[in-house]
Formats: sequence, structure tokens, C-alpha cells
Amino acid sequence: MRTWGEERDAAVALLRAAGIATAALDADVLLAHVLGVTKEMLYAHPDTEMSLGAERRYRDLIERRARGEPVAYLRGFKEFYGLRFTVDPRVLIPRPETETLVDAARELIAGRTVTVADVGTGSGAVAIAIAAHERSVHVIATDISTDALVVARENTLRNGVADRIELREGDLLSPIAEPVDLVVANLPYLRDDTLEHLVGERTSLAFEPRLAVTAGKDGLELIWRAASDLSRVLAPQGAALFEIDPPFAEQVAHLLQYSLGGKTRVINDLAGDARVVGITRR
Repeated sequence: MRTWGEERDAAVALLRAAGIATAALDADVLLAHVLGVTKEMLYAHPDTEMSLGAERRYRDLIERRARGEPVAYLRGFKEFYGLRFTVDPRVLIPRPETETLVDAARELIAGRTVTVADVGTGSGAVAIAIAAHERSVHVIATDISTDALVVARENTLRNGVADRIELREGDLLSPIAEPVDLVVANLPYLRDDTLEHLVGERTSLAFEPRLAVTAGKDGLELIWRAASDLSRVLAPQGAALFEIDPPFAEQVAHLLQYSLGGKTRVINDLAGDARVVGITRR
């Protein structure tokens, strides 16, 4: 039997040969996951022998990672906004830049008792992060995918907010009839014809649900459709926040002004890229 260190070194070599840029990190994360220990424990005890069962499980995960399968799917969870979310190929993996959307929402909520609509909730990451930190909100989370809502339901229970998040199946804002104070949306914004190019650059896209990734010929189809329905659901002085692809910031701002009127603002993420466009109803 090999030791932890030997298995880890072999895994790093295999992943590097497969072109995985994060080979060493992925090997460590997956080994710690299989063994149920911290990465610090791995580094402190590299001469510990692995059991045959752990060895088989680890090698299977490394082979799948070498084929491009995301680490989040291999482990079955992803951390986002200080919380842990179940993820699998039924839902998009939450991205760190989406925390900008949560921060912007919380800035507007500011402890008030409000109703929030999370459009295209997927794993429920945005809705749950908001509800977990803003204890007075009620969130209506919508998704067209029944499978995604199953995952989101599990995550509301995992994170203790199921009593304040209402999951509704349907297209964008269509399941919402009552007025809401805030709409948040992290909708797909990749053009259909760019997906194949990006799959080679961001391998997780090859494994994530296409429904949660692409948005028509210009990448704005879903944002446009949701924006056009804002006037029906937003309460007076209500606001909407859309996560966007940075090059689309100006287009989305014009689109929101055309659909709703009011003043728009663009919010940058930690990398300095335009990430969220917001509007407040006049």
C-alpha cells in the first residue's frame, strides 16, 4: 500500500499530465475529502499508509478530475458565502464572484423585513445566503428546473432557512403574483455559440447543466425577459439586482432603464470587474 504522500504525488503527476492547472490543490482537496481529514493533517503525516478502500476511491476521483469533472461535483458540495451547499450536475456550481450579488442585496435589505425574489435559484445559493444573514426576509426562489429545486430544497434544510424560503417552479418571474421588494437574479449570460470555446478554458462548463449556462444568441435573452416583467412584480420603491458578464454592463443598464425607468448603478466585484447592475423603481 502507498502512503498518503505517495498517492498525492502520483495524483498531482496525473492531473498535470492531463493539463489541470490546479493539479496540486485538487489532489490535496480530494485526498483530504476521501480520508476525512484536513489538508494540514495530510502535510503533517505524509508517511501514513492508505487503506485499499481509500486508495481505490481516491484514484477514481483523480481519474474523473483528469477528465475535467469539477472538484465540487466530485466532493458533492461547494462553499459559498461562508455556507456549504450540496451541488451535483443538476445545478450550476456557485462562483465566488456571485457573492457580490449577495453583498449588494444585503446592503439594500439592511435588516428590514422585506420580500425578496431570487430568480433562477439553481442550488439556492443566493437565496439561502441572503436568508441566513438577513433574518427578517422572506425569499421566493424560482427555477424552471424541477431537479434544481430538489437540490435547493435540500440546501435550505441543510442551512436552517427552509421556513423563510419558498420554492416555486416556473419560468423566471412567472410564478410570482404578489409584489416583492427586491428581485435578485444570477441568470445564464453566455451566448450559445461561445459555450464550446469556453468549455476548453473552464472545464466545469462541460459538466454543468446547459440550461443554467447559456442564454440565446446574445447572452441577454433571459435578463431581457426577466427585466421586462419587473414592473408587474416590484413594489413601489422596489429594486432589482442582476449579475452580469462584465462586458454587458452598459447594455444591461440601458435595458433596465428601458423596462422600468429609474436610476441604475453598476457594482464591481473584488477583481474590479463590473458584476452587478441594479435599478430602483421610480
